[in-house]
Amino acid sequence: MAKNSCSNCGMDIPRGSKKCPECGKLQTSRLRMILGAATVLIAALIIVIGAVFIIVKDEPANPAGSTTEITP
Repeated sequence: MAKNSCSNCGMDIPRGSKKCPECGKLQTSRLRMILGAATVLIAALIIVIGAVFIIVKDEPANPAGSTTEITP
């Protein structure tokens, strides 16, 4: 049977095990960890781009250089 090593204690564990029999640490695959990190990174990037878009779009109603005069 193929073996993997525990990400916490390094002990050999059977491939596909959810938990290390020695230390009890839950095992996650490297691919799943990379996909989770990529998802968080993409979500943060979308939030930053959205915030920048809102800040740039939010212009004042009457900019300082406007020559429009309101007379009573």
